[in-house]
Amino acid sequence: MDFKYLLWKIEKNIATITFNRQDKLNAINGLMFDEIYEALEEIAQNEEIRAAIITGKGRAFSTGGDFNQASQGMAGDVEDVEDGGKMQSGEAEIDVAQKRIVLAMQKTPKPLIAAINGLALGGGLNIAINCDLMYAKESAELGTFFIKRALIPEMSSTFQLPRIVGIHKAKELIFLGDRFSANEAYRIGLLNGVFSDDIFMDEVYKIAERLAKGPTYSIGLAKLAINKILEPQIIEACRNESDALFKCFDSFDFTEGLMAFFEKREPKFLGR
Repeated sequence: MDFKYLLWKIEKNIATITFNRQDKLNAINGLMFDEIYEALEEIAQNEEIRAAIITGKGRAFSTGGDFNQASQGMAGDVEDVEDGGKMQSGEAEIDVAQKRIVLAMQKTPKPLIAAINGLALGGGLNIAINCDLMYAKESAELGTFFIKRALIPEMSSTFQLPRIVGIHKAKELIFLGDRFSANEAYRIGLLNGVFSDDIFMDEVYKIAERLAKGPTYSIGLAKLAINKILEPQIIEACRNESDALFKCFDSFDFTEGLMAFFEKREPKFLGR
């Protein structure tokens, strides 16, 4: 498969998606969202692939959505995703692309492993959370980050993060938006494991190989049985997040956060 912003390979029945916008710390723009979705479709349909790894090139896994596109708007109806459609009009396109990725990751009958090789912030962290297993380099840093720009988390993370780390810890991570270490992420149950930097990808591939050599049909059925129960809540979370994002985009604080980003200064939020 030929992508502009992704590296793609299949080896030993393992597909590897590598985010490849190093100069932007693998921030995800509209085309990159579409390419991720296409790669997920190939993983689901290609019988050669029995497990998949998602990682990043350079010093970041992904720092989330490309904030240079934030002024376009990022909210859309989840029904457009459920019906298999794709919104093309400016305001909703990016958000619908995100929702398609969430549902594709949940419904792909292959195990997906997030290999967090560096910074995983905002939407980058959310992609990792939607994987089935999460591992990180010891030097990696994670963070929800959205609140730093007067936004709320998306990609169903307002539902999934509290389920993983508990309600109060999730609120702390979301409300403060600070970065935290891979070891702290493992301590609170967000990661399945942390490996030293020099052996990180080797260890992740060992896990992927074990999965790929296993009864992947049954593993897929187990994944889908687990996720089927969660699907209505995930869809509802996406709806709630979109509603809240519309309100955020209309707020003074979001405009201030956007201007502060472009002017490279600290924002002065007023709580409105």
